[in-house]
Amino acid sequence: MPEGSTAPARRFRGICAASTSAAAVAALTFAAAPAAHSSPAPDASYAAALTPLYPTPGQPASSEPGSEAEVTAVPNEEDGLRVATLHAGLTASNPEGSDPLDSLISDLAGGNHGQARTLAETVQINEPDVLVLTGVSHDEDGRIAEILQNQYFASGQNGQSSKHYPHVFTAPTNSGVDSGVDLDGDGTVGGSGDAMGYGSYPGQEGMIIFSKEPLDTDGARTFQEFLWKDMPGSSLSDEGFTQAEESILRLATTSLWDVPVLVEGHEPIHLIVSATAASDEPGTADRARSEDFAQVLADYVSSEAWYLYDDEGVEGGLRPGAQAIVVGEPFIHEDAGAEKLISHPALEDPEPEAVTDTDVSERPGEPSQTDETATRWVSGGEDLRASFAVPSKGLSFIQSGVFWPGDGEFGHRTVDPTASNALDDRLVWLDVHAPH
Repeated sequence: MPEGSTAPARRFRGICAASTSAAAVAALTFAAAPAAHSSPAPDASYAAALTPLYPTPGQPASSEPGSEAEVTAVPNEEDGLRVATLHAGLTASNPEGSDPLDSLISDLAGGNHGQARTLAETVQINEPDVLVLTGVSHDEDGRIAEILQNQYFASGQNGQSSKHYPHVFTAPTNSGVDSGVDLDGDGTVGGSGDAMGYGSYPGQEGMIIFSKEPLDTDGARTFQEFLWKDMPGSSLSDEGFTQAEESILRLATTSLWDVPVLVEGHEPIHLIVSATAASDEPGTADRARSEDFAQVLADYVSSEAWYLYDDEGVEGGLRPGAQAIVVGEPFIHEDAGAEKLISHPALEDPEPEAVTDTDVSERPGEPSQTDETATRWVSGGEDLRASFAVPSKGLSFIQSGVFWPGDGEFGHRTVDPTASNALDDRLVWLDVHAPH
C-alpha cells in the first residue's frame, strides 16, 4: 500500500475460489467397523511418556483394566447426552516431494501415533456420546476418520476401555485451498496466506463428528460457500479488498455445519459445528471475519439468519424453537467474537471449568494469565478459551466442564506440557437432558 494511505492494512489470511459442485461438498458419512479392544504395543516415545496416575476427588482411582478408571472423569446422568469437543492438532507437515495427507495417514496407520493415542485416551476417560474434533485434516475418502475410529478409539489406551462411534460425519473445508490471488500482498500467488482459509495444503484444518447416536445426514446442512459480502452489515468493506476480491470471499475459514443428532424419544438436537483456520499472527481482516462469523452463528441459532444460504442453496437458519448446541473452535482468539456469541440471548453459556482440585494459578505459565474456563494451554502466555460447547436456551443442560487435571491427578499426563505427546488443547464437555 502507498505510504500514508488511510485504507485498512491488508493482512487477510483467506479467500475463496470458484464455487465447487454439489458432489464436492456432499458430506462423507460411514459406519466404521468395530475393532478389537486390545491396544497395540506403544511406540517408544509414547511408552516413555507414561507416568503413574493418582486419584483426585471426582476422578477415577486407578488406570488398571477393570477398575474405576474405566468410567468417565465426571459421570454423566442416565438421561444425559454428553457432547464434547477437542482441538486435535492432527494435521500434516508439508514435506517436500510428498503428499501431506498421505503422510499424515501413513503416520496414523497402525495405531501408534503418540498424539493420536493421547487424544483417544482423553476421549475414553471422558466418554462423550457425541465428539466433535477440530484441527484434524480432511481427506475426501474419510481415511483419517476411519483410522481414528478403528485403530485408536476402538483400542483401549493406557488401561482405558475402548469406544465405538458407529455414526461419523465429515465434509470439505475451505482451509488450504489455493485462491489464485495474492491476498497477503507478498508479491507471489500461492501459499498459506493466499488460501481460502489459512492452510498450506487443501483440507489442512477440518472437522469430524463421531456419534453413538444416529446423525441425520440427509437433513445436515453445510455452509462452506457462503460469501462474506452477503452478510448484512458485514465489516468486509472496511478491510481494504478490491471489488473483485470481495465478490469471491467466503466467510468461513473452514466451514459451518448443522448436523442434527437423533435421540430416540427426543426432538433432534442440532450440532452447529465450526472451526477456524488462521495464522498464529492474524491480521485485522481475520479478526473482522471472526467477529462477523460469531454474528452469523448467533443469528442462525436464533432463527434470524434469513440471509444465509447453504451449499445446496437453501436459505435461512434454524426453525424457531429448535434445540441446538454451538460446538467447536469458531474463533481465531476468544477476544474475537466469543463474547458476541456466548452473551446472545438465544444461548446460555455453561461457563465450564476445569475438573481439578489444583488451583489454576499452579498451572505452568503466568498465574495472572490463567482462566478456569480456558481450553488451550499457551506456552509463556495467557491460556485461551478456544473450544466451546454452548447450548441454546431451549435445551436444558445438566453440567459442563473442561478436562484439565492438575499435577498428580488422574489423567494429568494427557495435559502435562512436559509430556512428549500431550495436547495443547483440552476437551470441553456438555451434558444435556436427552432421555434415551
